[in-house]
Amino acid sequence: MRAFFAMTSGVFTLLALAALTTSCASMQGAQPTRQQCLVELMSDADVEGAIDRAHTESLAAAHRSIERIKSEFAGQLAGMDARQREKFDAATDRFAIASRATPDVAQAAAVWAQSLAADLSDEDLRKIVEFSRTPAGRQAMASSLNAATELHTYLEQKSSATLDKATQRYVAEIKAISGGSVAH
Repeated sequence: MRAFFAMTSGVFTLLALAALTTSCASMQGAQPTRQQCLVELMSDADVEGAIDRAHTESLAAAHRSIERIKSEFAGQLAGMDARQREKFDAATDRFAIASRATPDVAQAAAVWAQSLAADLSDEDLRKIVEFSRTPAGRQAMASSLNAATELHTYLEQKSSATLDKATQRYVAEIKAISGGSVAH
Protein backbone atom coordinates (compact mmCIF):
# COMPACT_ATOMS: atom_id res chain seq x y z
CA MET A 1 0.00 0.00 0.00
CA ARG A 2 2.86 2.38 0.86
CA ALA A 3 4.41 1.75 -2.54
CA PHE A 4 1.11 2.65 -4.15
CA PHE A 5 1.00 5.98 -2.33
CA ALA A 6 4.68 6.64 -3.00
CA MET A 7 4.09 6.22 -6.73
CA THR A 8 1.48 8.94 -6.82
CA SER A 9 3.33 12.21 -7.02
CA GLY A 10 0.52 14.49 -8.05
CA VAL A 11 -1.28 16.12 -10.87
CA PHE A 12 0.93 19.21 -10.63
CA THR A 13 3.97 17.23 -11.76
CA LEU A 14 1.96 15.97 -14.69
CA LEU A 15 0.77 19.48 -15.52
CA ALA A 16 4.32 20.81 -15.45
CA LEU A 17 5.49 18.08 -17.80
CA ALA A 18 2.47 18.66 -20.03
CA ALA A 19 3.28 22.36 -20.24
CA LEU A 20 6.81 21.55 -21.37
CA THR A 21 5.58 19.33 -24.17
CA THR A 22 2.79 21.60 -25.39
CA SER A 23 5.02 23.34 -27.91
CA CYS A 24 6.36 20.02 -29.24
CA ALA A 25 3.07 18.36 -30.08
CA SER A 26 -0.17 19.64 -31.48
CA MET A 27 -3.61 18.10 -31.46
CA GLN A 28 -5.12 17.09 -34.76
CA GLY A 29 -8.49 18.56 -35.69
CA ALA A 30 -10.97 20.10 -33.28
CA GLN A 31 -10.17 20.59 -29.62
CA PRO A 32 -11.48 17.68 -27.54
CA THR A 33 -14.18 18.45 -25.00
CA ARG A 34 -13.59 18.19 -21.27
CA GLN A 35 -15.54 14.92 -21.22
CA GLN A 36 -13.50 13.48 -24.11
CA CYS A 37 -10.30 14.40 -22.30
CA LEU A 38 -11.48 12.72 -19.11
CA VAL A 39 -12.52 9.57 -20.98
CA GLU A 40 -9.11 9.31 -22.64
CA LEU A 41 -7.28 9.92 -19.36
CA MET A 42 -9.51 7.39 -17.59
CA SER A 43 -8.49 4.81 -20.14
CA ASP A 44 -4.82 5.73 -19.78
CA ALA A 45 -5.05 5.46 -15.99
CA ASP A 46 -6.74 2.04 -16.26
CA VAL A 47 -9.68 2.99 -14.04
CA GLU A 48 -11.59 -0.08 -15.19
CA GLY A 49 -8.64 -2.29 -14.21
CA ALA A 50 -8.56 -0.69 -10.76
CA ILE A 51 -12.25 -1.46 -10.34
CA ASP A 52 -11.67 -5.07 -11.41
CA ARG A 53 -8.74 -5.45 -8.99
CA ALA A 54 -10.82 -4.02 -6.15
CA HIS A 55 -13.58 -6.52 -6.92
CA THR A 56 -11.06 -9.39 -6.83
CA GLU A 57 -9.71 -8.12 -3.50
CA SER A 58 -13.26 -7.98 -2.18
CA LEU A 59 -13.89 -11.62 -3.11
CA ALA A 60 -10.63 -12.69 -1.44
CA ALA A 61 -11.59 -10.80 1.74
CA ALA A 62 -14.98 -12.53 1.77
CA HIS A 63 -13.31 -15.92 1.44
CA ARG A 64 -10.96 -15.12 4.34
CA SER A 65 -13.97 -14.07 6.43
CA ILE A 66 -15.76 -17.35 5.72
CA GLU A 67 -12.71 -19.34 6.78
CA ARG A 68 -12.24 -17.24 9.94
CA ILE A 69 -15.90 -17.57 10.92
CA LYS A 70 -15.91 -21.31 10.25
CA SER A 71 -12.93 -21.72 12.55
CA GLU A 72 -14.67 -19.67 15.28
CA PHE A 73 -17.74 -21.91 15.01
CA ALA A 74 -15.83 -25.19 14.57
CA GLY A 75 -17.33 -26.72 17.71
CA GLN A 76 -20.89 -25.85 16.79
CA LEU A 77 -20.39 -26.97 13.18
CA ALA A 78 -19.14 -30.38 14.30
CA GLY A 79 -22.30 -30.92 16.36
CA MET A 80 -24.84 -29.85 13.71
CA ASP A 81 -27.38 -32.28 12.36
CA ALA A 82 -28.17 -32.46 8.62
CA ARG A 83 -30.93 -29.82 8.82
CA GLN A 84 -28.68 -27.38 10.67
CA ARG A 85 -25.82 -28.06 8.28
CA GLU A 86 -28.11 -27.34 5.32
CA LYS A 87 -29.13 -24.03 6.90
CA PHE A 88 -25.49 -23.24 7.60
CA ASP A 89 -24.54 -23.90 3.96
CA ALA A 90 -27.42 -21.68 2.81
CA ALA A 91 -26.25 -18.92 5.18
CA THR A 92 -22.74 -19.26 3.76
CA ASP A 93 -24.12 -18.90 0.23
CA ARG A 94 -26.09 -15.79 1.23
CA PHE A 95 -22.96 -14.34 2.83
CA ALA A 96 -20.91 -14.98 -0.30
CA ILE A 97 -23.49 -13.15 -2.41
CA ALA A 98 -24.03 -10.28 0.06
CA SER A 99 -20.31 -9.67 0.54
CA ARG A 100 -19.56 -9.14 -3.13
CA ALA A 101 -18.81 -5.46 -3.36
CA THR A 102 -19.73 -4.45 -6.87
CA PRO A 103 -19.08 -0.75 -7.14
CA ASP A 104 -21.08 1.32 -9.54
CA VAL A 105 -18.61 1.83 -12.40
CA ALA A 106 -20.05 5.21 -13.34
CA GLN A 107 -19.84 6.42 -9.74
CA ALA A 108 -16.28 5.10 -9.35
CA ALA A 109 -15.31 6.84 -12.60
CA ALA A 110 -16.91 10.04 -11.34
CA VAL A 111 -14.86 9.84 -8.12
CA TRP A 112 -11.72 9.45 -10.21
CA ALA A 113 -12.62 12.27 -12.60
CA GLN A 114 -13.55 14.64 -9.77
CA SER A 115 -10.29 13.92 -8.00
CA LEU A 116 -8.29 14.52 -11.16
CA ALA A 117 -10.03 17.46 -12.74
CA ALA A 118 -11.73 19.44 -9.98
CA ASP A 119 -9.31 22.35 -10.17
CA LEU A 120 -8.22 22.04 -13.80
CA SER A 121 -9.39 24.13 -16.70
CA ASP A 122 -10.42 22.58 -20.00
CA GLU A 123 -7.14 23.80 -21.48
CA ASP A 124 -5.17 22.14 -18.68
CA LEU A 125 -6.97 18.87 -19.39
CA ARG A 126 -6.18 19.17 -23.11
CA LYS A 127 -2.51 19.69 -22.27
CA ILE A 128 -2.52 16.64 -20.02
CA VAL A 129 -4.13 14.55 -22.78
CA GLU A 130 -1.61 15.82 -25.29
CA PHE A 131 1.20 14.91 -22.94
CA SER A 132 -0.36 11.53 -22.11
CA ARG A 133 -0.10 10.58 -25.77
CA THR A 134 3.70 10.61 -25.53
CA PRO A 135 5.73 7.70 -24.05
CA ALA A 136 6.77 9.85 -21.09
CA GLY A 137 3.17 10.93 -20.62
CA ARG A 138 1.90 7.35 -20.58
CA GLN A 139 4.50 6.49 -17.96
CA ALA A 140 3.54 9.52 -15.88
CA MET A 141 -0.15 8.61 -16.12
CA ALA A 142 0.61 5.15 -14.79
CA SER A 143 2.31 6.44 -11.66
CA SER A 144 1.50 10.11 -10.98
CA LEU A 145 -2.21 10.69 -10.73
CA ASN A 146 -3.57 11.42 -7.29
CA ALA A 147 -6.89 10.26 -8.66
CA ALA A 148 -5.68 6.69 -8.38
CA THR A 149 -5.36 7.16 -4.63
CA GLU A 150 -8.90 8.51 -4.34
CA LEU A 151 -10.30 5.70 -6.48
CA HIS A 152 -8.54 3.05 -4.45
CA THR A 153 -9.82 4.55 -1.20
CA TYR A 154 -13.37 4.72 -2.53
CA LEU A 155 -13.34 1.11 -3.75
CA GLU A 156 -11.78 -0.15 -0.52
CA GLN A 157 -14.43 1.65 1.58
CA LYS A 158 -17.27 0.23 -0.52
CA SER A 159 -15.86 -3.28 -0.28
CA SER A 160 -15.24 -3.07 3.45
CA ALA A 161 -18.73 -1.75 4.19
CA THR A 162 -20.33 -4.51 2.13
CA LEU A 163 -18.21 -7.20 3.77
CA ASP A 164 -18.87 -5.91 7.30
CA LYS A 165 -22.63 -5.91 6.76
CA ALA A 166 -22.59 -9.40 5.25
CA THR A 167 -20.35 -10.73 8.06
CA GLN A 168 -22.71 -9.46 10.77
CA ARG A 169 -25.67 -11.12 9.07
CA TYR A 170 -23.71 -14.34 8.52
CA VAL A 171 -22.60 -14.61 12.17
CA ALA A 172 -26.15 -13.94 13.36
CA GLU A 173 -27.48 -16.69 11.10
CA ILE A 174 -24.86 -19.17 12.26
CA LYS A 175 -25.67 -18.41 15.89
CA ALA A 176 -29.37 -18.91 15.20
CA ILE A 177 -28.73 -22.16 13.35
CA SER A 178 -26.33 -23.62 15.90
CA GLY A 179 -28.18 -22.30 18.94
CA GLY A 180 -24.82 -21.27 20.35
CA SER A 181 -22.91 -18.14 20.92
CA VAL A 182 -19.37 -17.28 19.97
CA ALA A 183 -17.25 -14.41 21.18
CA HIS A 184 -16.77 -12.41 18.03
